[in-house]
Amino acid sequence: MKQTILGLLFLLCFVPALFAVVIFEDNFNDGNTNGWTAYGYNTGNWQTSSSTLKFNGTNYTNYINVFTMDGLITPQSFTMEADVRVSPTDNSTSHIGFIWGFQNTSNFNTAYLRTHSDHVTHWSYIGGSQSSESYVQVPGADNNVWYHMKITVDYTTKTMTTNFGGYTNTFTGTAFDTINRNSGGKMGVVTWGEVGYFDNVVITNNVVPEASTLLSVALAILVCFSLKIKNL
Repeated sequence: MKQTILGLLFLLCFVPALFAVVIFEDNFNDGNTNGWTAYGYNTGNWQTSSSTLKFNGTNYTNYINVFTMDGLITPQSFTMEADVRVSPTDNSTSHIGFIWGFQNTSNFNTAYLRTHSDHVTHWSYIGGSQSSESYVQVPGADNNVWYHMKITVDYTTKTMTTNFGGYTNTFTGTAFDTINRNSGGKMGVVTWGEVGYFDNVVITNNVVPEASTLLSVALAILVCFSLKIKNL
């Protein structure tokens, strides 16, 4: 009995991971941007460069540059991650990061690095009206440096966690609602006119079934284990 209970607890912990599915990934080694669509300012400036995705910009312009994945709708629970580097030609103001819930350039959610402020900022846009901002502080963040950025968003539990270069913060409640006012819509990457690079973009749909479903799956697996042991 003790072994059965321990086995059940083990399965309940690890079965949810079986439902997470990678729904998009691109390392740009193929040298093209097939499967992506540009929105916003200078849409023709997106290109591949040395097996990375590059926005061939200049400096901060205050005009959004968005590159989204074709046919991908923002899931209810997802993880988005990528390697990012920003290199404005004037080496000053810098913005680079993610966008999701994107309907158009006036309605979206975003999280992006500001190297000049040493933080990752999070906010949403509805009808061109920006929400208040929430932050992950990233001391010493700099231009021309590769960082790994990762966000996990769950609209059901209203939980969002951002990890940037090892610094992390979790947003819940009102903060979550403020950042994620848009649901559904497209997912992609973003700069504000600066030269920006992205690599190893991965989107995971974190589909976690209800507890009753997990219990049923775990019990079924335990029954299979028990039958296998009896037949040995």
